[in-house]
Amino acid sequence: MKSVLLASTILLAATSAGMAADAVASDPVVAPYTWTGFYAGVHGGYSWGSGDGAYPEPGVGQYETAYPEAQGGLLGAQVGYNHQWGSLVLGIEGDLSYSWADGSSRVNTFPDGLDADGRTDSEYTYLASITGRAGYALDRTLFYAKAGIGFTRLEINDFDDPNTFNARGSETLTGWTIGGGVEHALNDKWSVKGEYQFYRFSGDVAVNDPVAFRTYEGDFDVHAIKIGLNYKF
Repeated sequence: MKSVLLASTILLAATSAGMAADAVASDPVVAPYTWTGFYAGVHGGYSWGSGDGAYPEPGVGQYETAYPEAQGGLLGAQVGYNHQWGSLVLGIEGDLSYSWADGSSRVNTFPDGLDADGRTDSEYTYLASITGRAGYALDRTLFYAKAGIGFTRLEINDFDDPNTFNARGSETLTGWTIGGGVEHALNDKWSVKGEYQFYRFSGDVAVNDPVAFRTYEGDFDVHAIKIGLNYKF
């Protein structure tokens, strides 16, 4: 009888140990998410820009201040690469946005009386940038900052007075850009992001005056808010 009880105890213990081992072996091991890899995506948002410049006309002793303004929606795409070391994520990204931003502002003439105050209509047709990114990852959520070089196409339509068209010009401008945002991975392939980006462009825009060429000289700043969707390869 004692032999039967001993055998039963040993069998029960062995069975329980085997079941426990199977349970441990069957538990899935979840690998931590990695941000390393190439990605591409799309984005949309809104931007607004303003300038601080002038139309110097030394030949006629006249100086016109101009503050071009524009705002509107944008839609674009981005590509990039990230590499992760622990919680540190470094990468590079290029993006291009088509812009519907436009607007108008007053042009003031100095000294008063030499010419009537006019109007400047302005628009920028695209925004582009090549930036480095540095971020801190909390598993599937990435907080990042970005900085690099920016590009835009600024077009100016000048009016001698609020209703009389005078001149038009457009130039591709380069400058610097900085921004930041947060990105969250929905799964191993798809992620969503929201970011803010600031651009400062400097340069001259030559406008074709009916009498002679003249130039808008000054800075042009743009603020952009974007929401995007990325796919990681």
